[in-house]
Amino acid sequence: MARRAGAAALAALAAVAAVPLLVRAAPPQVTAAGVILPAGAAETIVLDRDVDSDNTLPGTTVPAHLRAAIVLRGRIVVPSGKPVRLVVTETRRSADGIGGEIFLRAESLEIAEGLAMPLRLVHPVLSAPLIARNRVDVVLPPHAKQPADNGNLVLPAGTLLLARTGATLDASHPDQLTVSTPAPYIISTDRPYSAYTPIPLTTLNPNATQPPRRRKGRHTPPPAPSASPSPYETLFPTETSSPAANLRS
Repeated sequence: MARRAGAAALAALAAVAAVPLLVRAAPPQVTAAGVILPAGAAETIVLDRDVDSDNTLPGTTVPAHLRAAIVLRGRIVVPSGKPVRLVVTETRRSADGIGGEIFLRAESLEIAEGLAMPLRLVHPVLSAPLIARNRVDVVLPPHAKQPADNGNLVLPAGTLLLARTGATLDASHPDQLTVSTPAPYIISTDRPYSAYTPIPLTTLNPNATQPPRRRKGRHTPPPAPSASPSPYETLFPTETSSPAANLRS
């Protein structure tokens, strides 16, 4: 009986092995490069108006736009031409042979309602020597002339400025976008910060006398004060301090 049962089991296994297995391939996964835009990604901003170090006042908002679209999951998340605002934080005019400078700050790029991507310019301080050394990061229009090192700085409309994203744009969820800022760098020598500063119970008096420190071990009492000499001992310095003995001598 045992042999027959074993033979039947082997026959059943052979029949199962003879049936071809249906293997389904996993659906193609979207690569991380097409799903996540990491923090620090390069984006190009195009100026829509001229900026002059001599005439543009600090605080002026300069209109600009995004040159290329941001595409995640095969769909356009941020279209090309999306408005970007630049703020002139400071300008320095040319004087005494020193060329003018323009300080710019990029505001966050609005992606959707309540969702914005922080941007930072690679070169927030622009000058003629810097533009000459970084022709890839700052590109002037073809018709513009290279600014002089000791003259006024003019950035014409159409100037390309390189910027970096300050957060990660995640499209892992098909129907939701998230913007997450990177965690701050922590140095081992940094001290922990406390938002609450306790108030001292007493106020330190700088003129107060500090109590003597107690030494560990057996307490030694302070020496007893010695008695001051009497007037008789001062007038009659003898071995006996009695006034009668001094008179008999």
